[in-house]
Amino acid sequence: MTTPSKKSYTNLRRHIIITLCIAAIIPVIFIGGGVYFEYRKSMTAKIKNQLTSIVMHHKESIERFLHEASAAMRLVVELKSFEEISQQNTLQLIFKTLQIEYNHAFEDIGIIDHKGNHVAYVGTHDLQTRNYSSSIWFKEAMEKQIYISDVFLGYRNIPHFIIAVRQGKGESFWILRATINAYTFGHLVENIRLGRTGEAFIINTDGIYQTRARFGGNVMETVDSNFLNIEHFDDLRLWETEKNEVKLIRAKAWLKNNTWLLIVQQEVDDAFSELFNTRNRAIILFIFGIILVGVVTFLTTELLIKRIEKADKEKELLDEQLIQSQKIASIGEFSAGIAHEINNPLAVINVEAELIQTLFKREDYKKESEFDDIDDSLREIKKQVNRCKEITHKLLNFARKMDSVILEVNMHNLIDEVVAMREREASFMNIAILKEYQAELPLIFSDPSLLRQVILNLINNAIDALAKGGELVIGTRIESVKNGSQKNNSQNDTVVIFIKDSGMGIPEDNLKKIFDPFFTTKPPGKGTGLGLSICHGIIQKLGGSIFAESEVGKGTIFTIKLPIEYK
Repeated sequence: MTTPSKKSYTNLRRHIIITLCIAAIIPVIFIGGGVYFEYRKSMTAKIKNQLTSIVMHHKESIERFLHEASAAMRLVVELKSFEEISQQNTLQLIFKTLQIEYNHAFEDIGIIDHKGNHVAYVGTHDLQTRNYSSSIWFKEAMEKQIYISDVFLGYRNIPHFIIAVRQGKGESFWILRATINAYTFGHLVENIRLGRTGEAFIINTDGIYQTRARFGGNVMETVDSNFLNIEHFDDLRLWETEKNEVKLIRAKAWLKNNTWLLIVQQEVDDAFSELFNTRNRAIILFIFGIILVGVVTFLTTELLIKRIEKADKEKELLDEQLIQSQKIASIGEFSAGIAHEINNPLAVINVEAELIQTLFKREDYKKESEFDDIDDSLREIKKQVNRCKEITHKLLNFARKMDSVILEVNMHNLIDEVVAMREREASFMNIAILKEYQAELPLIFSDPSLLRQVILNLINNAIDALAKGGELVIGTRIESVKNGSQKNNSQNDTVVIFIKDSGMGIPEDNLKKIFDPFFTTKPPGKGTGLGLSICHGIIQKLGGSIFAESEVGKGTIFTIKLPIEYK
């Protein structure tokens, strides 16, 4: 089986990253978008309520000021006669009282008779000799008991408006007239601070500013007709508009019997600055979130790809082991067949050698001068034939597929059989195999075929570790389970088999993993693994334990402990 290419893993990595990013980002976009639009809707309602509240509050304040001022003046003319109020001292006292009461909003005050002449005056301007019979405000005041004018310049050439209260009828009427400075009155409106660009101002029905606008538009200037549509309506209006490519949100309400229009406005960007700041922070957080999602996705994908690569490599190793096992099984069957085939001619050779020996024992052959040489040769033939039969017998025993059977096992004999299979090859590699057997080692009950596999595997690993030659020591001993004292026949004793080599040793990091499946220290092409995980499983199955000790540069020792009685 071929391992997936790097390109395959790259494509898989890209697909996983894209999929995970899409799966993570799309819900965030939908949730974030929903939250943003709901928050914008809430902020819009909040801003509109704020503007509405400001307009209504200032409308009430302005109308209350005008009503209370005119009511105070009406009370004065009701309480004072024309003769009394025309006296300078009385009028001076009334003016001072109004100034204190209304925060110096009154600029001057005067008494006008039915002909429009100033009868009495208190103020900073020289208006005592003025006649107002031709003035618009005088004509309006003649028709109404209380008249509040628009802002105008008049004789003083300063923006102001008047409050006129008429007393009496016909030719006997007279007027108490007070002047309100437009700039002082404007403070009631102009002191609004709504964000960075919020402003409030008043215009009349002709579109003339009655108070200053915070950002352009002075008293007595005319409003751009394209900027504001002046029409009568009830209650309050709130809408968004645009001026000089700047979007505004605006609220307006009529004052003073629909003759003054109060306007409160603010730039949309300023009004929604909190929303925009929140949005910008959310965008920054969203970007950082995307980066974090990307990093986490990348790291998760890398971990996943590494695990997939590891799983593929383990699968490949498993496939190689399966193939190797099939090869070994085939070789075993092939070896068994060859052993049987070899045994047949060996048997014939042995029979023929015995027949020749029998023939040469006759008296007539004994006289031949070469009889002794021929007899020695025949004995050597039989000896080598028996040796070959012994080798093929051992090969058959190892290669034969047998069911797991618990038998009495002589560990020394079993180890000797396995060592005999590798002893000749070890000698060629300058490896000396030494045996340190404990005398009178008891028989144990175990599976001999499985034990052969374990011992052979450990010997093979030790020979591989002694590539430059050295010593391989195989030994046995008995350990007492209870107290460590030697008791040859106790069923609680443990038989210990150790295989020690003087090879390169195993690093400490690898020593912790040598019994893990698929772990190997061999380079590619030199095997699919140490097989120690299989050995570990076999020994555990047989009720024993296996462990390793090693020191780099000094060698390794594998120790197997087996119970005498299989449980």
